[in-house]
Amino acid sequence: MLRRIAVALAVALVAPACSSSGNAAPPAEAPAPVAPKPAAPPAAPVAKPEPRVVVVSVDGLRADLITPEVMPRHAKLAAEGATAKSASTIPETDTLPSHAAMLSGVGAAAHGLTWNSYRKDRGPIRVPTVFSAAHDRKLATAMFVGKAKLRHLLLPGSVDHFEIPRDPTCAGVAAAAAAHFASARPHLMFVHFSDPDDAGHRSGWLSPDYLAAAKASDRCLGTLLDAIDATPMAASTLVIVTADHGGDGHSHSDGRSQLNRRIPWIARGAGFARASTIDAPVDTRDTAATVLAALGLPALPNMLGTSRLPVR
Repeated sequence: MLRRIAVALAVALVAPACSSSGNAAPPAEAPAPVAPKPAAPPAAPVAKPEPRVVVVSVDGLRADLITPEVMPRHAKLAAEGATAKSASTIPETDTLPSHAAMLSGVGAAAHGLTWNSYRKDRGPIRVPTVFSAAHDRKLATAMFVGKAKLRHLLLPGSVDHFEIPRDPTCAGVAAAAAAHFASARPHLMFVHFSDPDDAGHRSGWLSPDYLAAAKASDRCLGTLLDAIDATPMAASTLVIVTADHGGDGHSHSDGRSQLNRRIPWIARGAGFARASTIDAPVDTRDTAATVLAALGLPALPNMLGTSRLPVR
């Protein structure tokens, strides 16, 4: 009897435990492993913008006219870049030989353009120019000028686009050059305003006519600079504004006169510090050397000019 009671008690004690075990919640499942995110691809290198150079020659512009009152756009450009304390052209102070020196880096005896009018039978300049050097490296080139005599600066095949606009005043030249820069984006462009020189010969340097022409050229420079600054290439474009000669009275041909030889020279971009001054004397042949250095091209053979790019 006692044995039966003990067995019954054992069954009674075991039964609730078995019942509770049957109703227990199943163990929680372990979270699924999270796959690691793939590493981000390395950022593509940012392409360095190609350098570009625009040279503006204001024919016959005297350096002493560049003031905020007379030529505010030139003065603003000077505040945005560097200005030569003293700059001069070669002793042959006429338009054609001076421009030939400016764009070749050599003097008149070497470049051979000793006359000052368009003479088709005499052919082009006799030495390489910044345009032939740029074109040989497959860089796009362009020239917009107000005088036919500057055709002598064209070595065959060196300039992709040469134009004397139907309106050869600075207004026509600036408009054509601005449109071309915005659309074609040349690596090297030369722009020539003839107005001050024309007025100087007509009415005299520093005459009211001459001053009006200088002010017109200032507005024309603004047209060109506005077009350049509206493009993505503005920050990588070196702008040089200079002249072929000054003038006194009704002429500029006497190379012994500092009024004839002294020229402006302003550069913006390519590392030139804002509102800075170039203390060393600048020669017009330095323009060619500076252009080539800015484009990353070697100097031309027998070049006399010195690059004025800041040392980095």
